[in-house]
Amino acid sequence: MTRLAPIALIVCFAALPAPAQNSPADAATMRDLLNEIRQLRATMEKTATLGPRMQLLMQRAQFQEQKVSRVQAQLDEVRKQIQQESSRQTAATERLTKIEQDISNESDASRRSQLEDMRSGLKMVLGNGPDPQLRARENELNNAFIAEQATLTEFNEKLDALERQLEALAAH
Repeated sequence: MTRLAPIALIVCFAALPAPAQNSPADAATMRDLLNEIRQLRATMEKTATLGPRMQLLMQRAQFQEQKVSRVQAQLDEVRKQIQQESSRQTAATERLTKIEQDISNESDASRRSQLEDMRSGLKMVLGNGPDPQLRARENELNNAFIAEQATLTEFNEKLDALERQLEALAAH
């Protein structure tokens, strides 16, 4: 906009009545001035069209960031559940090892029977492993996160391109 003030002054002076004689230099100056005004107008029109596009893209990128954050939070929660389940599995494995040692050392038949029942229960728990539905949900959320992140990257690239266009227009 700082370029507008000198141009506006030139336009004002150009609008003043000209002396009776018009020299070729005056005509060339007027042509140059008109060309500069046309270029300025074209730049302003381009800037006016880029501004709303950039604002719309920024809003869409913000919305996309929110989607990415929501999917990331869901993915983190599922991974936390998987980690908790894995920790329970590890604890059950350690407990099973301890029970098997106790069975081999136990001489009381009644106590040995209780330990064997506990061992059977723990083996069933360990046999299932981590919940397959949790693993499937993790995979689904991970794929959704990757897709949403790619969309966000695309919006940011478009914003960068618009920003470069604005900078190029300002450099004129």
